[in-house]
Amino acid sequence: MKRILLTLAVAGVLSSCGNNDTSKQAADQTETAHNATEHEEHGDHDGHGDHVASSVSGNTSVNGPVRKSDQASAILDGYLAMKDALASDNSAKAAASGEMMVKAFASFDRASLDPKQQASYDDTVDDAREHAEHIGTNSGKIDHQREHFDVLSKDMTDLIAVVGSDRTLYQDYCPMYNNKKGANWLSTSKEIKNPYMGSKMSTCGSMKTEIVPQ
Repeated sequence: MKRILLTLAVAGVLSSCGNNDTSKQAADQTETAHNATEHEEHGDHDGHGDHVASSVSGNTSVNGPVRKSDQASAILDGYLAMKDALASDNSAKAAASGEMMVKAFASFDRASLDPKQQASYDDTVDDAREHAEHIGTNSGKIDHQREHFDVLSKDMTDLIAVVGSDRTLYQDYCPMYNNKKGANWLSTSKEIKNPYMGSKMSTCGSMKTEIVPQ
């Protein structure tokens, strides 16, 4: 039977995030699961007055099996390189990865998808490309890049649900980011390397879901 192996690991994150009030962190992790998405204005970052939608903890996951496919491999390569760069506090490499993703989106073979998949892909790709572009054009502004990465990670989760993945992925969760609203990201490693907190709290987080393409 096709399935995704789900692993909920709430307790493990609490000891690694620099806060002794574990009960409060657990509450922070769950209380915003159904809150509406907030919008924050950052007109001073890149001169375009763009708005970044802040994700809500636990609001995005893959529901159902993910098919094994290499169609989005170049997009995933760029995203994962960006994740590693942000975890290492390397804004320049994050920007280069954003440019890499934009090129991968441009070369993606949309015609390889069936009509239903095309519609779902179209619902996601424009937003994902826009966030990748902002990250690519904001080298030196890592906080701003991380804000866009937050929403890009949601888009990437939606994208692989449609297009599939050529590798096992782990959806990780940081409870501390965005004033403890929390944020998710995708990784290929079970080891936590937090792209939102970087060297400040590099191991803060837990694995929420293991995504095994079938």
